[in-house]
Amino acid sequence: MSLPVTKATSATATHAVVQAVETYIQNQNLLGEIAELDEMLCDLVDLHKDNELALKRVLQCIHSLLQTNSKWNVRFGPKLFHKLVSVVIADSHEDTPSRRQLVANLLICVQLHGRKFPRIQGKFVLQQLWALSLSNDRQPHAAQILVHLVDDFVHNLGTECGVQLLGITQTLLQSEVREDRRSAYFLMSKLKDVDGVLAALQCSEQNWNAYVGILENLEEQQSHLVLPTLGTLVPRLGLMASNHSDDWMSWLRILCIRLLNDNNSLVLRWTVKYLLANLSLSQLSHFNLVTEFVAATNRTQLYNSEIPDPLTEQQIRDFMAGYPVDKLLEAMVTVQWHCVPLIHWLMGWREIQLPLVPKELLLGLCARIRALQNPVLRGSAINEVIFLFGNTINALSLCDYLMFMESLYNTVDDYADHHQLIDKINNCRNLEEHIEYFSKRCAELISRKDYQYDVFVAFLEKLRLVPTEKHGWWRLVPIFLHREIDKPEQYLDFYRDVYKVDSSLLKSGVSLDQMQSHLLDRLGCRTREEKSFVRENCVDLFVKVNIQTWDKLHELHLNPTELLDQGTDATFKTLANILAEHTKPLEDVTLISTMVSRLDRLKCRETQAILQYSVANLNDDEYEKCVVGVLEKNTFLLGCLDSESYIKAPKAYVLQRLLEGETTTGDARIERSFENEFGQRSDVEAMARVQFIAYSQKCKTLDVNSICVDLLNMNNELSRKKPRYFANSKEHRRKMRIAKAILDLSNQWMPGLWEAVLCPSDQLNISFIYEYLVAKLLPDIAPLLDQLKNLITLKPSQQVSLISVVHTYCLTRWDTLQQEQLTIIFSTLLPLTMGANFQTRLFAQLVLHRLATKCIGSSLDQPIAEVLKNSIEATLGDKLAEFQKDARLLLPELVEQGIENVSDAILWMTNAPFDENISFFNCRYAFRKKLMDVRETFQAKRGEQTPEHNSPACSLNGNVQRKMNPIGDIYPGCDFENTSNTQEDREIIVVASLIDKLPNLGGLARTCDVLGVKTLILGLKSQAEKSDFTNLSMTAEKTLNIVEVKPETLAEFLIGKQLEGYKIVGAEQTAHSTNFTEFKFPKKSILLLGHEKHGIPADLIGFLDYAVEIPQFGTVRSLNVHVTGSLFIWEYCKQHLAKDN
Repeated sequence: MSLPVTKATSATATHAVVQAVETYIQNQNLLGEIAELDEMLCDLVDLHKDNELALKRVLQCIHSLLQTNSKWNVRFGPKLFHKLVSVVIADSHEDTPSRRQLVANLLICVQLHGRKFPRIQGKFVLQQLWALSLSNDRQPHAAQILVHLVDDFVHNLGTECGVQLLGITQTLLQSEVREDRRSAYFLMSKLKDVDGVLAALQCSEQNWNAYVGILENLEEQQSHLVLPTLGTLVPRLGLMASNHSDDWMSWLRILCIRLLNDNNSLVLRWTVKYLLANLSLSQLSHFNLVTEFVAATNRTQLYNSEIPDPLTEQQIRDFMAGYPVDKLLEAMVTVQWHCVPLIHWLMGWREIQLPLVPKELLLGLCARIRALQNPVLRGSAINEVIFLFGNTINALSLCDYLMFMESLYNTVDDYADHHQLIDKINNCRNLEEHIEYFSKRCAELISRKDYQYDVFVAFLEKLRLVPTEKHGWWRLVPIFLHREIDKPEQYLDFYRDVYKVDSSLLKSGVSLDQMQSHLLDRLGCRTREEKSFVRENCVDLFVKVNIQTWDKLHELHLNPTELLDQGTDATFKTLANILAEHTKPLEDVTLISTMVSRLDRLKCRETQAILQYSVANLNDDEYEKCVVGVLEKNTFLLGCLDSESYIKAPKAYVLQRLLEGETTTGDARIERSFENEFGQRSDVEAMARVQFIAYSQKCKTLDVNSICVDLLNMNNELSRKKPRYFANSKEHRRKMRIAKAILDLSNQWMPGLWEAVLCPSDQLNISFIYEYLVAKLLPDIAPLLDQLKNLITLKPSQQVSLISVVHTYCLTRWDTLQQEQLTIIFSTLLPLTMGANFQTRLFAQLVLHRLATKCIGSSLDQPIAEVLKNSIEATLGDKLAEFQKDARLLLPELVEQGIENVSDAILWMTNAPFDENISFFNCRYAFRKKLMDVRETFQAKRGEQTPEHNSPACSLNGNVQRKMNPIGDIYPGCDFENTSNTQEDREIIVVASLIDKLPNLGGLARTCDVLGVKTLILGLKSQAEKSDFTNLSMTAEKTLNIVEVKPETLAEFLIGKQLEGYKIVGAEQTAHSTNFTEFKFPKKSILLLGHEKHGIPADLIGFLDYAVEIPQFGTVRSLNVHVTGSLFIWEYCKQHLAKDN
């Protein structure tokens, strides 16, 4: 038989030709290279270069002929492999799964051919592939080539290729593609064993291993593994050393960038803290990492004060000490900042005198600040810039300063540096050179403060010397301000002289149309923007000079709603002020709601004016609607001394606002927490609740007791509905607001207080408030003594609360107590000092110790007081002083210290969230120190719950946990049909048909998959679908070959396998069992596992070729069948598979 001479023209024909080639070879005793076979296969590759199926069939043929156990010693020429490499890899830029599979098959063939014939032209093919992987052109399969053939490259091309691989590995390491990065880790693990590589980098093997270990764990993104790894391995890199080679520095830089860019906030936090603690900014600059580090710290979450150990201003200040300001600014201006991180960096410069910095850098920083979204924190950042860069700002020219203003401020920001602008205008020799920078935005900025008048006076003096056509926007503003200054003629003389303005038209008695027309003409307004500005400011001026009373509007036939629409806020302010003095009903019933809609939290005077009119002139329904609308916009007036005269808020609305407030999360919450620290602005919603409490305290028309009863009922209903809740959850916050309002407002006993104080699962600060409240509001001690009768029947947490009430009541009302009452208290609490619950026992001891101490020497001396005191001191020993810091023991001292805002003190010491506790309470320093100690205890308890806090900084023995996927999972292996008997010669089949417990079967399936067993026999295949199976199998059933063999057909199955050459190994104790430790598994084994209880039945024992038992040294009869099976499978793998893998 000869080779086929007809070229294939289709995939089917290709298959036929390949089959003919294989048949031809099988019928010949072929040795060596066959030229005509090479030509035939080359023609097939050329003809079907775009047909992956045909190419795969050709590669299958080549692979079959190259198998090491093939009886034909066929050798292919280099031409065929060069052709295949060109078609499959070099000329193709596809990167699909099917193409990767084709590449994998080709690389296996190349590898097999090169290893079978190592001394001939196979090396040339490797050189071709090596050149492809080094090519500057983007070769999508370069990493796959290197991963498959790295050992062959080093072996055949010499160890010098290892140094060349470093550059490729670096590139792969920085790729966005996960497979590329994993390929880099694989190559790095190989490179450490190549001669000369570590020497070229001038790093140690420990450095290199640590480097690879860190990156591999980062790739998996498992915080519980990554953080311990970092703590152990990062110190081994020697980042602080000063003698790194340039090459090793470049590798360290890549790793640091990877850490600093990690999306896992815990990893980033760890990295930033480590660098802050161990390096300075100057040291970091040696790695060229300043910009990257600064950008990495631009994560608001890093500064979250509600978690343990956030980044602080002091840490950043220490880190940046001594580093050149201009160099740091160069890095900072490249970052699109968030508010909190930027302010921390700016505050790091507070304690040094900054030198002059380049104007461009200052303007770049200003642009970043202007882009900040939070107006309060943006204002803080602006103030920092004004303070820090004063020298540079002073040195700016007038035009540069105006550019600085525009770059730094939004129009809603408060510009307060008017004196600086006045000085620069006065010192300007030629205003004409700078006039183009006097923009509308700059005018709007300076017009927000009263200092604007002095600015415009200075400006107009200089403007006289500038040609009129160049005057720009600023010419429009001062004329409308002349009534606000002491010497208006300073403004008016300029306009009369330069613009020929008739100043008489700016006074009363002139129509609005006349004023607008005259000024539009004289000021030369051309653009729509200029005309609009003049018209609306004319309305403001007209209303101010002509409307002194509300009746004047009617007299001049003016519609106030139209005036509000045509003017600015100045018109609204004027009309609101005259409305307050108006005593007649308005013709337009919608005007009040129109004016209310224009209010905001800063328009307090206008708010007051509207309410003063409404309370005097509206009916009850209209007023209630008005006051609710006003208070939705502005609550600051609630704290005014006379507010109750014009604010009469409905009880239901007050109750609603006492509890109102949404909880923010994420960056927005952190920014709100810093608004108070940086911007001196308390949380708006929390402040509103405080203001409604203040209003309720002083409003005589409000039924405060009824409000307190309603609040207490809400609390008790919430306790019944949701008895357990998390700290700072929605339920906890509602309870905090209720408890604070009741404590601040209540002054008489309420029946529901006992239910509130004895709630068994309240958070501690809620319990503290009600314990204090009950002790404060109890009319006398009788109800307390009645409750003590039931003390022994209460839950431990309830007992502690009741003891706390006793403690607070007794110490704050000591003078009202009688000796018999104290005797009852002592006798009731004494048994609890020997109770089973530790917390109850300890707290009872502490309270009795305090009461006994108080009794000694007083008129209420108890016979057992001194003995009891000494006994407790002996029992607690040195720990007594430590236990005295218990938070509950401070409750009576809140009364003794005379603290007015007791609710705020309790919330503060229990570390309540910042938006639930904003009021400041005054107390002596020594007592505040006690409260601070308690607060730190609460903070520490909360910190213990965070994952980062619980993660060990490092592993004590230097080992780190790794759970990595096998590196072979990066790219596909070959999928050739197996034409050899290699695998068939070594196989273990696990037979579990006799096992009926699904967890055992699921565990066995997982073991089989992990150790490479292909086939698992079950009694019912449907067992693998049950949840009890899948909970343990961890998806192993998806890859295993699961075969169903029912117990009754098991004998027939075993006989069939014995005929195929398999040996049956049974895990069973028999009279002739082989010791497991001495047993050598046959290469082809069937592992038969018995029933959990009955083992292998007697009728199957006879089929066993080997009965094997595990030696035992304890008393339990046997191991679990899953454990037994796992041990057997592992022993087989160790003997037959482990070396190959």
